[in-house]
Amino acid sequence: MERLPGVSVCFPAYNEEQTIARVLEDAHALLSVSAIDYEILVCDDASTDRTGTIIDEFAGRRPHVRVLRHATNKGIRETFEHLYNEATKEFVFLNSADGQWATAVLLELLPRTRDWDIIVAARRQKHYPALRALISWGFNTVPGLLFGVRTHDAGAVKLVRREIIERFALVSRSPFSEAERIIRATRAGYRVTDQPTETRPRTWGRAGGARAKLVTEAVADVARVWWALQREARSPSHRKDRASESSHANQR
Repeated sequence: MERLPGVSVCFPAYNEEQTIARVLEDAHALLSVSAIDYEILVCDDASTDRTGTIIDEFAGRRPHVRVLRHATNKGIRETFEHLYNEATKEFVFLNSADGQWATAVLLELLPRTRDWDIIVAARRQKHYPALRALISWGFNTVPGLLFGVRTHDAGAVKLVRREIIERFALVSRSPFSEAERIIRATRAGYRVTDQPTETRPRTWGRAGGARAKLVTEAVADVARVWWALQREARSPSHRKDRASESSHANQR
């Protein structure tokens, strides 16, 4: 049997007391009977409900679980990055704590790491109202127009080679960082694809992706990333790196 790479399974959590126990139990039940070298990381972003207590109770009985905690609410982008930076395995699987993606999708993605460095669990159907669907469409359309890179469903769950996370310093300050990472990885020659995936509608709480503040920050990040890439492209060291990357990509 072919050996699968190790994976850090990560969950950001903020006020998910209705779903977090089931999501973590499902992940543990799946991974503990597998042959995968894994760890589970959960980051409580200063929840004001019982989320933190539930996570602690779960982790206290599980040796493969690490809990991260924020003293104050830092938001989804900072929570993502904290989890990414704490991961130790070869690949990082960032899932949601609201139960929309079953952790079992990881078993479909891992075999594809033979050929791909980032695999996006792209949603077959987004259970969004009209405004949120429009914002999501723009979030995934703009990178193709401005950067010539298809980001697939950048806001979806994904499996990412940790080398990519460590390599690129991002300039985004909003969840557009997920798209920026794909843009930078693709331009550097890493292989990115998607895996069409069935998801469940969110049954608890409210998704915050359509908040005006986040949308404004994402728009600012598009300009920030474009300018950063233009500046980097003009630097002599970048041109040398690009030549090396092209040679490396041709050898793959």
